[in-house]
Amino acid sequence: MGIIGGSFSGRFWRTSKSLPGDFEKNLELGLRRHAFKPIDVERGHLRSMGWVNIRQILDARLTPVKTRFDHLLALGLRVDRITINPKVFRATLSEEIGKALRERKGAPISRDQRLALEEQVRQKLIRAQVPSTAVMEMLWDLESGLVLFTAAGDKPGAEFADLFTQTFSQAVEPEWPYLRAERHAKRQGVERELMDLLPSPFSPNVPVSVVEVGTGASSGEGE
Repeated sequence: MGIIGGSFSGRFWRTSKSLPGDFEKNLELGLRRHAFKPIDVERGHLRSMGWVNIRQILDARLTPVKTRFDHLLALGLRVDRITINPKVFRATLSEEIGKALRERKGAPISRDQRLALEEQVRQKLIRAQVPSTAVMEMLWDLESGLVLFTAAGDKPGAEFADLFTQTFSQAVEPEWPYLRAERHAKRQGVERELMDLLPSPFSPNVPVSVVEVGTGASSGEGE
């Protein structure tokens, strides 16, 4: 997997406050509560999301020993999903309706009976499906509060942030480049200079004047 070995893309996040004094005590409880659990098809669920061992995605029996690496906390976020092919659903439903009509010797079936057949077919297909699995990774520096999550999309990011807060009782926010610059400027005492910065002349939204070396002549704007 990416963080353990290989390449990855993702987004930086940051926790909004320092760790509470009871963090270590509550860590294992939070991991256990929000560890990955298989999809419960009996309850009609088609999706499941939770934490797993970053080095073994089939291992959801999480402990601090498996997830802590000195001041780093590393986890996998596993998402399983079951989808039903619409064409297969319609074809299977047509077969079941045909069987019902033959059993009724051609007598029409009611709307409620059709709905019941649809649900039976849906449940049958759900149980026959192997879920698709996606695994993203998280690396949290507990000392700095910086968090790396290997997904850049808005939807997985929002779900990750919600699960992070539920698990660790810590809010987490996107670490946008400007926010990093703002914190650095504050440490250096140059907040005003940061506010006065203008867009780079390399931006496509800013006209650029190109000057020929040695002549001082401009070749015009927009080149």
